[in-house]
Amino acid sequence: MKKHLLYILLILVSSAIVSSCMKEQSQQNSASPGITSDASKASNQSEMTNTFKGPEIHVGDGKVRSFIVISHSGVPQEVGFEMTPSVMQGLPSSGENSYIIPLHQKSLTVTPFDHMELDWDPQGHPPAGIYTVPHFDFHFYKISLAAQMAIPAEDNSTAVFFNNYPPTGYLPAGYVPGPVGVAKMGLHWQDITSPEFHGSPFTKTFIYGSYNGAVTFYEPMASKAFIESTTSSSSDFRQPLYFAPSGTYYPTRYNVYTDASTGNYYVSLSHFVWR
Repeated sequence: MKKHLLYILLILVSSAIVSSCMKEQSQQNSASPGITSDASKASNQSEMTNTFKGPEIHVGDGKVRSFIVISHSGVPQEVGFEMTPSVMQGLPSSGENSYIIPLHQKSLTVTPFDHMELDWDPQGHPPAGIYTVPHFDFHFYKISLAAQMAIPAEDNSTAVFFNNYPPTGYLPAGYVPGPVGVAKMGLHWQDITSPEFHGSPFTKTFIYGSYNGAVTFYEPMASKAFIESTTSSSSDFRQPLYFAPSGTYYPTRYNVYTDASTGNYYVSLSHFVWR
């Protein structure tokens, strides 16, 4: 499941000139139809929000960029990936293909995340018969890009770092480690209560990642077919007891949906809680 990281040079250039846009809007008319309207049930429905977007990265025949919605009181409402419809055409037909997606600077001040990565797996990846379908991995990294790139492949000399699990309570119950650590990523923790482990075809799931004693990424994962066919899907994911770093907002729900007016696809995290 070795990842081939693409567009690194592009990111280094684009991040220096970070292209972003901001739009002030009502909570009920944000960039995330059907998702932040749910979040408004737990907050003031009249509260205004700002949407900030990162630079566009070419994927397939389309473009991907990050976005974050933040209320005027400073609480993040939603953070995630915005993909134009043509992303689904012209994708590589083999290999495992990765794209670094920079976050807008505003995301760094109100979430634990440093950057994102989009992975396209046209043949899927292990476990065989579970995730071996065309799908995307949506990584939200809590570590720097340099730290991510420094993660080695697992072998006899590096296994100690992957086998150094986070302390008890920093991962939710029901998650088990994958069989082997992955270079430039870490160890994947899978939710064995997910339907795909009990006879159902894989559609979407939520994965945690770790390396050398720390939780390093959050990862919604969804099949290409599910993304293309889904109008709106929103699911809670199980939470750990403890968080590091603390003193910031953490998401509790992940979402997959399509904007009917533009055809854009969104995969995001929402319903943030102060930890």
